Amino acid sequence: MKQGNATRRKVQSLKTSRETRSTVREGKDSGLEMKALEALNTAYGRVARVLSQEIDRSKTDVEQISALGGRLRWVSERQKLVRTALQAGPGLAAYVCGDCQEVKELRSLAEMAAKLAASSESFPTTLNLLNYIDHELGWTPLAQSA
Repeated sequence: MKQGNATRRKVQSLKTSRETRSTVREGKDSGLEMKALEALNTAYGRVARVLSQEIDRSKTDVEQISALGGRLRWVSERQKLVRTALQAGPGLAAYVCGDCQEVKELRSLAEMAAKLAASSESFPTTLNLLNYIDHELGWTPLAQSA
C-alpha cells in the first residue's frame, strides 16, 4: 500500500506549471479572467463589424477585400474561442488565460481594444493590439500586422 501512495505523490508532483497556475487562479482570479474575456469578446465583435463595413466599401479592390477577409476570419475565429470559454465558465476561462502572467493588465488591454474598435478609423491599431493580446495569452498569432 505504501508503494501506491508514493506513486500517487510522484504523479501529483508531475503536474505542469500551467495546470498549477490554472488551478490556483480558478478561485482567485476567475472573475478577472471572465471580465477580460468579455472585453475581448466585445472588441472582436466590434472589429468584425468594422471589417465587414470596410469590405463593403472596397467593392472593386480585390486585393483589399482579400486582405480584409483574412483579418475578418482571424477575428471571427478568436471571437468563437472567447465565446466558448465564456459560455463554459471560469474553469475554461482560467485555462484559456493560463499563460498570461498579469490578468489585470490583460483586462485593461482588452477594454482598450474594445474602445478603439468602436471607431472605424482605428481598426488597424485595434488589430495590432488584439494581435499583441494573443501573444500575451500565449496563443499562436494568426494575423499579420494591420
